[in-house]
Parts: sequence; C-alpha cells; structure tokens
Amino acid sequence: MVKLEKITSTLFARLYEAFLHDDDPLSTEEDWRNVFDYAWDHGEGYSGYAMLDNDEVVGMMAMVFSRRSIGGVERKFCNLHTWWVREDYRGRSLAMLRPILRLSEYTVTHFTPCDRVRAVTKRLGFKDLNSQLRILLPQPISGRRASVRGTDLEFDASRISPHLNANDQQILLDHLPYRPGNVLLRSGDQYCYVLYTHVVRHRLPYCHVHYISNKELYRDHETAIRASLLRRHHARFVAVDDRLTSDIKFRNSFKFWAPAHALFKSDTVAPDQIDNLYSDVVFLSLTGLPDMSHELGRRIRGLIPGVAAEKSGAPQEEGV
Repeated sequence: MVKLEKITSTLFARLYEAFLHDDDPLSTEEDWRNVFDYAWDHGEGYSGYAMLDNDEVVGMMAMVFSRRSIGGVERKFCNLHTWWVREDYRGRSLAMLRPILRLSEYTVTHFTPCDRVRAVTKRLGFKDLNSQLRILLPQPISGRRASVRGTDLEFDASRISPHLNANDQQILLDHLPYRPGNVLLRSGDQYCYVLYTHVVRHRLPYCHVHYISNKELYRDHETAIRASLLRRHHARFVAVDDRLTSDIKFRNSFKFWAPAHALFKSDTVAPDQIDNLYSDVVFLSLTGLPDMSHELGRRIRGLIPGVAAEKSGAPQEEGV
C-alpha cells in the first residue's frame, strides 16, 4: 500500500539508501543528515514527506521550515528541495504536493526545481523569483589596496556572535552546522554581518553572499569585503543575488542569469525580502551557475569592455 509519511530522524537511513547517497557527489551522509535533522525550533516537528510502498521508500519531498523576522514581523518559511519519485511511481508525483498546499501562512520557496517540478508548481500558483546574480570581479591592484586599508573584518564566528543582535545571532548559530562563511564589519556603533558560502563547483571556486544585515554599511565597504573573500578563499569572483542588492551600484561587475529558475508562493513576503538562508542552497553549498570559466576569463581580460550582451540570458555589463 502506497502512503505518505512525515520525515523524521528515524526515516533518514532509508532515505539516504534509496536516493540521497547518489544525488550529489560532493555531499556526504553527514551533510545530508544535517539537512534533514536541523536543530532549531521551527514548530512543525518534521522535515518533509516520504512516499512509502510497504515501508519501501519510493519518493520524497524535503522541506526546511524556519521562522524569520521580516520588517520586524515574524514570518513562517518553508523551503522545498529534493523532490524525487522513483520512475515506476511517477504517476503518484502530485500526491507529494498536497501537504504543501495545506500549509497555512507560509512563504514557500523552491530554489533548485527541475523543469518538470517548475511546470507543475507554477500551475499551483507559484511565481518566478528573480535568480539573476551579480558577479563581482577582482578589483585592480591599486583599488584593492585602497579598499582594504583601514577596514577591520572579523571571520571567526565565535568572536562575531557577541556583537550581533538577537536576530542575526540566531541566524549565525542555526547555520553553524553547515559551515558557511561569516564576516563582521564594524563601524562606530553600527555593524554589518554577512553570511556566505564558499562554492567549488565546475572547478571554479567562488563566494556566494546570501545574507547582508546592513545594506548601507555593506555598500560603503563592499570592495573591502570582496577583496578579503577573494583572498581568503582563493576565489575567482563573488556572487550576490540581484534581488537583494538591486539598489547597490557595484564596480567591476556584471549580471548573469542563473538557470535555476527559483520559485516562491507567498501572501505576506515580497520577492526582495526572500534570501537563501535556511535552504539547501546554503546547507549544501549548491550553485545555480553553469561552467563560467570561458566567460569569466573574457571579462577579467577585458577583451570586450563596455559591450552589452546581445543574446537573451547572456551576462550584462555592470559598472566595469
């Protein structure tokens, strides 16, 4: 008999054996267990649904529940990921969505849907979420030296935490098991806390900024933060989601459409208030970018400076 069962820690071993062990070669069993056994209090008591046929796992829809302060109001979030149904049970795939449609007062996101999932969820009221990234290139040597001089950045989470307000401190603590990068910049009585991931996919290391606590302070010191991240991780570039930083003018950068086609469904939260925290993108250091080696090399060499991209979906120049 085929049934849906809420995913709890007791089911993890069967989920890993059935599908997860072969889903992402760069994610270990411990990485996946942390994704399903997240420790913060989210009020639901489960992390998705498994489809079982006589206790055999034949499908799953994973969920990450969280509660976030948006504009000073607590909002409930649910991030969908890892929707898998065994091929001989694909006719029952839509059954996995029924519990999602019953979620009340949740902003539901899906940052990494395949084309089939995307088509189905859009028919159920999900909308496109801008997945354009700003690619921040290394600064010229003279500009890089000037940007770093006089800027005090802290990368040690244990030293950062005491300086954060309660909301930012909770974000830092909740994400510690996933080993993200943390940066604190202090200026007078203000601070800017940045959470990012160091991504190594397509043999192209880069840093993806996911959370910025103080956008004004970040804007004023962005080049120093960029230079420090590139140097610290030997990264080729820094990526920032355009929907979170559309009002910031970045130098030596260009826009690139990430092909992940993120989706969301919400009655209470605007698209520019949705970041990647508490999601598989951060937990597993995923990328939404294709192999950019050729494009990146062209940009850094400055072979065609100032020329707008002609192809639909191609990168666009920004402040070079």
